[in-house]
Amino acid sequence: MISLWRGGVLLLLVLGAGGGAHAAEEPASAVVEENPHDWLQRMVMASQQLNYDGIFVYQYDHRLDAMQVIHAAERKGERERLFSLTGPRREILRNNDQVVCILGDQEVVHVNRSRPRSGFPAPFPGDTARLEKYYRFELGPAARVAGLDCRKVVVRPRDAYRYGRKVCIHVDTGLMLSSELTGVDGRPIERMMFTSVRFPDRIGEERLLPALSDAGFSWKREPDMPEGGQGRSREDSRWKVVRVPAGFELMDHRWHRLSAHEPGVEHWVYSDGLASVSVYIEKAGQEEDSYQGATHRGALNAWGTTVAGHYVTVVGEVPMQTVELIGKSVQARLQ
Repeated sequence: MISLWRGGVLLLLVLGAGGGAHAAEEPASAVVEENPHDWLQRMVMASQQLNYDGIFVYQYDHRLDAMQVIHAAERKGERERLFSLTGPRREILRNNDQVVCILGDQEVVHVNRSRPRSGFPAPFPGDTARLEKYYRFELGPAARVAGLDCRKVVVRPRDAYRYGRKVCIHVDTGLMLSSELTGVDGRPIERMMFTSVRFPDRIGEERLLPALSDAGFSWKREPDMPEGGQGRSREDSRWKVVRVPAGFELMDHRWHRLSAHEPGVEHWVYSDGLASVSVYIEKAGQEEDSYQGATHRGALNAWGTTVAGHYVTVVGEVPMQTVELIGKSVQARLQ
């Protein structure tokens, strides 16, 4: 079985899963839309316009974790603090595109740059109508979450290569109050739900500072420009991904390292506009002769193999058959 921690894969996914909201503008107005795309667009806009401070629960694999998120928007951009209330003491701090992850149980601090995202906790594009070829969008009934009125929107996949989603959007502000990731059969794989949330006019500076002391912790910083990364394109790579499900397109391709002292990893990101899959390729260690298998954590699936002396790991919040399909198609180019 592949460890999700290999090469910092799980850390990268945790850092890529965060998001935020913005308070420099007025919150989205409480207009009653009857089109699911309008509701989702309000949700995306609200995630860029609101201050909020809330506690939510996250359920997956028969586990239930509690976390708190504090988000503030300033003229210079967004800041956010996300920290665990159960289990290991961990915090994630975001200042625009810089992300600091403090792992109290491991006494490690990771610093890296995040890709743009469209909102905590589940990313949606601003224009969901263009996804109709691969998903069906339905407006569900009214509901209540954390004592607040919300409206459900259901997103159903049209094939078995992607998950569905159910979200409940706050009527007054547009903030997403709950979400479910569902399989093709409609059954929930993981759930997130606010148990309390407030929308203060201002978030104090002290609320955005970490409670964990990093004294004595080891620091791992992602270099701004990995060695050999500048000027290299997909055509420079010795690798090619031959097959991806319909609708998935290459969104990002780069070489990077989690620290200046670690070997480089080639990273490919494919997305259909809602779901995304990462392909990591790194040189295999001499001590490991084989590297193949599958594992999962909630909706997160990972599949790995060894190709031409390199580890290939495919990870994403998509069904296992999707990461396996992509992983088996990775080939070394003929030199």
